[in-house]
Amino acid sequence: MKIKANKEIRIDKYLSDLFEEIPREKVKDFIKDEKIKINNKKIKPSYKLILEDEIEISDKLFEKEKIEAEYMNLKIIYENEDYAIIDKDENVIVHPAGSIVSGTLVNGLLDYFGYDNLSHIGGDDRPGIVHRLDKDTTGLMVIAKNNSSYKYLKNLFETRKIDKEYLAICNGIFQKKSGTIQTFMNRDPNNRRKMAVTNSGRDAISKYEVISENNGYSLVKIKILTGRTHQIRVHMTYINHPLLGDPVYGNVKHKFNLDHQLLHCHKLGFTDKNGIYKEFCAEVHEDFKKYQKILGLGE
Repeated sequence: MKIKANKEIRIDKYLSDLFEEIPREKVKDFIKDEKIKINNKKIKPSYKLILEDEIEISDKLFEKEKIEAEYMNLKIIYENEDYAIIDKDENVIVHPAGSIVSGTLVNGLLDYFGYDNLSHIGGDDRPGIVHRLDKDTTGLMVIAKNNSSYKYLKNLFETRKIDKEYLAICNGIFQKKSGTIQTFMNRDPNNRRKMAVTNSGRDAISKYEVISENNGYSLVKIKILTGRTHQIRVHMTYINHPLLGDPVYGNVKHKFNLDHQLLHCHKLGFTDKNGIYKEFCAEVHEDFKKYQKILGLGE
């Protein structure tokens, strides 16, 4: 593949921004192995592009490794012939991306259900996956076990007919104890790997209610009417109450040895194909409970 540069920034950043599914470290490795060249010349990852530079990229950069089944201690909340409800753990990426092809939820799903017992139309690297949770966000997810179920569930998400309720520990005491946050969201123009509230883009709607508060921290219940990437984390930061421990959107000093957001999807509800409304619940995990207790935010 050959493309022309239209920005004057580092080559490794340019390509990792352009191809978001490919990690920057993988781009750097390809540059060092001379599988990425500029004007047919070897360069360093720190090379700063000049407008109209010709970037030559080996097709191997876009090759996907085979995804293997791997044992994972999945928490199955409910299961029938069409779908399963799981309670995802912290530090688990939902599906393979870039060079990450092991240790994801998909690897665990392939081991537990088998490839033939998962939907396939969401992408070869996403069998069964209808929606996502961030790596360190815990809680409920619905998994499609066949293509018909995938189409039905995907339509529920797209038409906002899935009820999703989260619990979060946020910084600060809220002046307004409940409210609705409605904004546009898009990629952060200064950092393509982050999301941001913007003047245009996709609409994002979150409703929140403070459950308890103490000593500068709040336990908050949040319902999202839309499902934008990092929506809750972005919205809570937008109203100056970032999630405790959030390493990307938090930017608030704290005294705890915590390097991830405390966010848990504890309720998931929808009407199934038989017209029956199903609601599933999952308690917050031990790490969440630990900080809830430390901060005096109830049980």
